[in-house]
Amino acid sequence: MHVLWQDETVSIIAAGCGFRNAFPEVIVIMPIHVMQRPYANQAFARNRAKKQDCVTKSLAVVLQDSSTGGWRYTCRLIEGLRSVRPDFKITAYLGRGVLSIDRTESPGGVLAAMGVTVKRMPPTRNLDRRSTGRFAVSLFRKVVGAFAYRRWIQGLKEHDISLFAWPFGVACPQTGKPIVFVPHDFNYTHFVGSFVDRPQNLSLMKEQHQHWIDNAHAVVSSEFIRCEFARAFPDSNQVPHVIPLSHLGTAGEMKQDAVHSHLEEMQIHGDYILCLNNLSAHKNLGQVLSGFHYVKQKFPKTRLIIAGHGTEGIQANSNVPWYVDHVDKDAQILSLGLRTDAEVKALIQGAKLVINGSVYEAGNGSGLDAWALGIPVAMSDIPAFTEHIRRLGVRAETFNPRCCYEIANAMLRILENPVLASFNATCSKEAMEKYTWLEVAERYSQFFDSLMSNIKELRMDTHSKVA
Repeated sequence: MHVLWQDETVSIIAAGCGFRNAFPEVIVIMPIHVMQRPYANQAFARNRAKKQDCVTKSLAVVLQDSSTGGWRYTCRLIEGLRSVRPDFKITAYLGRGVLSIDRTESPGGVLAAMGVTVKRMPPTRNLDRRSTGRFAVSLFRKVVGAFAYRRWIQGLKEHDISLFAWPFGVACPQTGKPIVFVPHDFNYTHFVGSFVDRPQNLSLMKEQHQHWIDNAHAVVSSEFIRCEFARAFPDSNQVPHVIPLSHLGTAGEMKQDAVHSHLEEMQIHGDYILCLNNLSAHKNLGQVLSGFHYVKQKFPKTRLIIAGHGTEGIQANSNVPWYVDHVDKDAQILSLGLRTDAEVKALIQGAKLVINGSVYEAGNGSGLDAWALGIPVAMSDIPAFTEHIRRLGVRAETFNPRCCYEIANAMLRILENPVLASFNATCSKEAMEKYTWLEVAERYSQFFDSLMSNIKELRMDTHSKVA
């Protein structure tokens, strides 16, 4: 039996990567101060101590496509950067799909309201490489598209750094300037009972991500995703920087009269459990529905409200644990589709608890939002979720996401113990107040500046060798 004392960075990585499973004969002792310093990162501490003589002045943020969580965290990051670095010149290039993702509250409108220059990103080569012979386009459109693409590249070159917040289905451009990309997660490399993406796209997506790894600098939002990065690309020499995210919603609580007004407009009354997810396979909604079946046997007046992109049309009762039955009125389970930040905040503040039963994620957006607002959370015990508990100090009831009985029991522990649930929620809110988007933005800013500083040092070394 061996005992290994590790520094704080290595010990966290080992815990996230299954070190104990790989080396069962080794006991890993984690320093206590790891638990007391949320998101400690020695590299950034050194950067803060070291005076930067070269700072980033302009940033291009590219979001050609995205999930709802993807564009919301991008908006929060830019908002934070505007606060910590008001000297930044920020230009956001948004794809057509992002611009039209929600007419009620589009990312373009949110960013423009911050004073950010918003431009439309030109079309890029599709991931599936469709034959231009089968899908012919006019010569005029080809010429116009090529011109728009070159103009976009020129626009990127005019900025010190380009940040690609969702590098899926787009090739890494060549700008001659530092490029940072955020490989949100690698769920396309997993099979969760249904394909997350088309199987024929797997090799193409890995090839495209490999190109990003070879030509840009990766930032990930959790130690778990850093381990996923190493698993998916074992031959890569790049070790991504970890900069965890804060809550995805706007800062601050909503006044209760505004909460009631939004809930009234959405026709939400009485007690309810909130699930903020889309219908993708890894969101595991089926098991959450089964778990709710057992909850409603003890709390028959409590409903399950589902909100998220593509969830429109669910209006049902849970009569058996295997599926739900559509009803025309008085539904126990109701879906609302995609909602604005304000409506989501109202839904969270009015909920008895927020549940996230995903089997795979990079983080826990709905959990982070609920913790920030002081609302109880029930969630899967997957690595990315429990990492929040270990590092932020937040509290939640956890469960095996593949067991509907555990899901039900986790929700019941909150509903049956409201005083304890409220205390845990208050502790979580206080913990979240210590890690805001100002801290996230500061870490990104430090990372950008370190890249610019490295380029300057490289140029100076090259110049001195030539001289």
